[in-house]
Amino acid sequence: MERNIFLSFRPEYFRPILYGIKKYEYRKRFCKEPVIAYLYLSSPVQEVIGKIKFEKPLMTKELLDVYSNNKKIKSRLLRCLENKEQYIIPIVSLQLFENPVTICDLKKINPSFMIPQCYCNLEKQKDIFEYLQSRTLLEREFWNDHSKVFEQNLGVLCIEMEETEEYIKRDNIFRNNPKYQKIKCSSLKERKH
Repeated sequence: MERNIFLSFRPEYFRPILYGIKKYEYRKRFCKEPVIAYLYLSSPVQEVIGKIKFEKPLMTKELLDVYSNNKKIKSRLLRCLENKEQYIIPIVSLQLFENPVTICDLKKINPSFMIPQCYCNLEKQKDIFEYLQSRTLLEREFWNDHSKVFEQNLGVLCIEMEETEEYIKRDNIFRNNPKYQKIKCSSLKERKH
Protein backbone atom coordinates (compact mmCIF):
# COMPACT_ATOMS: atom_id res chain seq x y z
CA MET A 1 0.00 0.00 0.00
CA GLU A 2 1.20 3.49 -0.79
CA ARG A 3 2.01 5.84 2.01
CA ASN A 4 0.67 9.42 1.90
CA ILE A 5 3.09 12.19 2.75
CA PHE A 6 3.30 15.97 2.79
CA LEU A 7 6.44 16.88 0.82
CA SER A 8 8.19 20.24 0.91
CA PHE A 9 9.74 21.29 -2.37
CA ARG A 10 11.62 24.40 -3.48
CA PRO A 11 9.56 26.15 -6.18
CA GLU A 12 12.51 26.94 -8.47
CA TYR A 13 13.03 23.19 -8.98
CA PHE A 14 9.41 22.40 -9.83
CA ARG A 15 9.04 23.28 -13.52
CA PRO A 16 11.04 20.30 -14.87
CA ILE A 17 8.64 18.04 -12.93
CA LEU A 18 5.55 19.93 -14.13
CA TYR A 19 6.73 19.62 -17.72
CA GLY A 20 7.28 15.85 -17.33
CA ILE A 21 10.98 16.25 -18.12
CA LYS A 22 12.38 15.34 -14.71
CA LYS A 23 11.89 11.60 -14.16
CA TYR A 24 13.58 11.31 -10.74
CA GLU A 25 13.66 13.21 -7.47
CA TYR A 26 16.85 13.10 -5.39
CA ARG A 27 16.76 13.16 -1.60
CA LYS A 28 19.09 12.66 1.35
CA ARG A 29 16.33 10.82 3.18
CA PHE A 30 13.00 9.47 2.03
CA CYS A 31 10.42 6.73 2.51
CA LYS A 32 11.48 3.28 1.41
CA GLU A 33 8.16 2.42 -0.26
CA PRO A 34 5.99 3.95 -3.03
CA VAL A 35 4.24 7.14 -1.91
CA ILE A 36 1.62 9.68 -2.85
CA ALA A 37 3.09 13.06 -1.93
CA TYR A 38 1.03 16.20 -1.52
CA LEU A 39 3.47 18.72 -2.95
CA TYR A 40 4.08 21.89 -0.99
CA LEU A 41 6.06 24.62 -2.74
CA SER A 42 8.04 26.43 -0.06
CA SER A 43 8.73 30.16 0.29
CA PRO A 44 7.92 32.46 -1.42
CA VAL A 45 4.99 30.40 -2.82
CA GLN A 46 3.89 28.55 0.33
CA GLU A 47 1.11 26.52 -1.28
CA VAL A 48 0.20 22.87 -1.75
CA ILE A 49 -0.26 22.60 -5.49
CA GLY A 50 -1.25 18.97 -6.04
CA LYS A 51 -0.09 15.43 -5.61
CA ILE A 52 2.74 13.46 -7.09
CA LYS A 53 3.09 9.70 -7.22
CA PHE A 54 6.52 8.18 -6.56
CA GLU A 55 7.67 4.59 -6.97
CA LYS A 56 9.91 2.81 -4.50
CA PRO A 57 13.25 4.66 -4.39
CA LEU A 58 16.37 3.40 -6.09
CA MET A 59 19.59 3.59 -4.09
CA THR A 60 22.34 5.74 -5.59
CA LYS A 61 25.12 3.39 -4.46
CA GLU A 62 23.41 0.40 -6.09
CA LEU A 63 22.94 2.29 -9.37
CA LEU A 64 26.59 3.31 -9.23
CA ASP A 65 27.49 -0.39 -9.32
CA VAL A 66 25.14 -0.98 -12.27
CA TYR A 67 26.55 1.97 -14.25
CA SER A 68 30.20 1.68 -13.19
CA ASN A 69 31.27 1.32 -16.86
CA ASN A 70 29.21 4.27 -18.14
CA LYS A 71 31.37 7.37 -17.51
CA LYS A 72 28.61 9.91 -18.06
CA ILE A 73 26.02 8.30 -15.77
CA LYS A 74 28.68 7.30 -13.23
CA SER A 75 29.86 10.92 -12.92
CA ARG A 76 26.28 12.15 -12.44
CA LEU A 77 25.65 9.50 -9.76
CA LEU A 78 28.90 10.40 -8.00
CA ARG A 79 27.68 14.00 -7.93
CA CYS A 80 24.47 12.75 -6.25
CA LEU A 81 26.54 10.96 -3.62
CA GLU A 82 28.68 14.07 -3.05
CA ASN A 83 25.42 15.92 -2.33
CA LYS A 84 24.42 13.05 0.01
CA GLU A 85 21.45 12.23 -2.23
CA GLN A 86 21.24 8.53 -1.51
CA TYR A 87 17.64 8.13 -2.72
CA ILE A 88 16.73 8.37 -6.40
CA ILE A 89 12.94 8.36 -6.48
CA PRO A 90 11.11 7.57 -9.74
CA ILE A 91 8.42 10.16 -10.50
CA VAL A 92 5.35 8.38 -11.87
CA SER A 93 2.70 11.08 -12.23
CA LEU A 94 1.57 14.55 -11.21
CA GLN A 95 -1.91 15.99 -10.69
CA LEU A 96 -2.44 19.64 -9.85
CA PHE A 97 -5.18 20.98 -7.62
CA GLU A 98 -7.78 23.12 -9.35
CA ASN A 99 -6.95 25.70 -6.68
CA PRO A 100 -3.70 25.57 -4.67
CA VAL A 101 -4.00 25.27 -0.88
CA THR A 102 -2.33 28.00 1.19
CA ILE A 103 -0.69 27.73 4.60
CA CYS A 104 -3.59 29.82 5.95
CA ASP A 105 -6.04 27.20 4.65
CA LEU A 106 -4.10 24.46 6.44
CA LYS A 107 -3.82 26.46 9.66
CA LYS A 108 -7.61 26.90 9.69
CA ILE A 109 -7.94 23.10 9.64
CA ASN A 110 -5.21 22.51 12.22
CA PRO A 111 -3.57 25.58 13.86
CA SER A 112 -0.73 23.44 15.23
CA PHE A 113 0.24 21.97 11.83
CA MET A 114 3.90 22.66 11.10
CA ILE A 115 5.27 22.59 7.56
CA PRO A 116 8.00 19.92 7.49
CA GLN A 117 11.47 20.77 6.25
CA CYS A 118 11.52 17.57 4.21
CA TYR A 119 8.34 15.50 4.56
CA CYS A 120 5.87 14.15 7.10
CA ASN A 121 3.52 11.18 7.21
CA LEU A 122 -0.04 12.38 6.54
CA GLU A 123 -1.60 9.39 8.29
CA LYS A 124 -0.52 11.15 11.50
CA GLN A 125 -2.20 14.38 10.33
CA LYS A 126 -5.66 13.02 9.53
CA ASP A 127 -7.42 16.40 9.44
CA ILE A 128 -4.91 17.84 6.97
CA PHE A 129 -4.90 14.61 4.93
CA GLU A 130 -8.70 14.50 4.67
CA TYR A 131 -8.79 18.16 3.65
CA LEU A 132 -6.17 17.64 0.92
CA GLN A 133 -7.98 14.51 -0.30
CA SER A 134 -11.20 16.51 -0.62
CA ARG A 135 -9.64 19.07 -2.98
CA THR A 136 -10.52 18.94 -6.68
CA LEU A 137 -7.71 17.61 -8.85
CA LEU A 138 -7.16 18.41 -12.53
CA GLU A 139 -6.31 15.75 -15.09
CA ARG A 140 -2.97 14.02 -14.72
CA GLU A 141 -0.13 16.03 -16.32
CA PHE A 142 1.90 12.95 -17.32
CA TRP A 143 2.52 9.28 -16.58
CA ASN A 144 6.06 7.83 -16.57
CA ASP A 145 6.48 4.09 -17.04
CA HIS A 146 9.50 3.18 -14.93
CA SER A 147 9.74 -0.45 -16.10
CA LYS A 148 13.14 0.65 -17.46
CA VAL A 149 15.55 3.24 -16.10
CA PHE A 150 15.49 6.61 -17.90
CA GLU A 151 19.28 6.61 -18.31
CA GLN A 152 19.41 9.95 -20.16
CA ASN A 153 17.69 11.56 -17.15
CA LEU A 154 19.51 9.83 -14.31
CA GLY A 155 21.39 12.34 -12.15
CA VAL A 156 20.75 15.28 -14.49
CA LEU A 157 20.49 18.64 -12.69
CA CYS A 158 17.41 20.85 -13.08
CA ILE A 159 19.59 23.69 -14.37
CA GLU A 160 20.83 21.33 -17.12
CA MET A 161 17.23 20.39 -17.96
CA GLU A 162 16.36 24.09 -18.33
CA GLU A 163 18.88 24.29 -21.20
CA THR A 164 17.10 21.69 -23.34
CA GLU A 165 14.85 22.42 -26.32
CA GLU A 166 12.13 20.30 -24.72
CA TYR A 167 12.15 22.47 -21.58
CA ILE A 168 12.11 25.75 -23.54
CA LYS A 169 9.18 24.51 -25.67
CA ARG A 170 7.17 23.39 -22.64
CA ASP A 171 8.03 26.56 -20.73
CA ASN A 172 6.43 28.62 -23.51
CA ILE A 173 3.29 26.48 -23.27
CA PHE A 174 3.26 26.87 -19.47
CA ARG A 175 3.57 30.65 -19.60
CA ASN A 176 0.75 30.99 -22.15
CA ASN A 177 -1.74 28.47 -20.76
CA PRO A 178 -4.34 29.92 -18.34
CA LYS A 179 -4.54 26.52 -16.63
CA TYR A 180 -1.09 27.12 -15.12
CA GLN A 181 -1.54 30.74 -14.03
CA LYS A 182 -2.23 29.68 -10.44
CA ILE A 183 1.12 27.86 -10.19
CA LYS A 184 3.61 30.37 -8.81
CA CYS A 185 7.05 29.00 -9.47
CA SER A 186 10.17 30.44 -11.01
CA SER A 187 13.00 28.62 -12.73
CA LEU A 188 16.60 28.35 -11.59
CA LYS A 189 17.65 30.65 -14.45
CA GLU A 190 15.15 33.31 -13.37
CA ARG A 191 16.30 33.04 -9.79
CA LYS A 192 19.92 33.73 -10.79
CA HIS A 193 19.00 37.01 -12.50
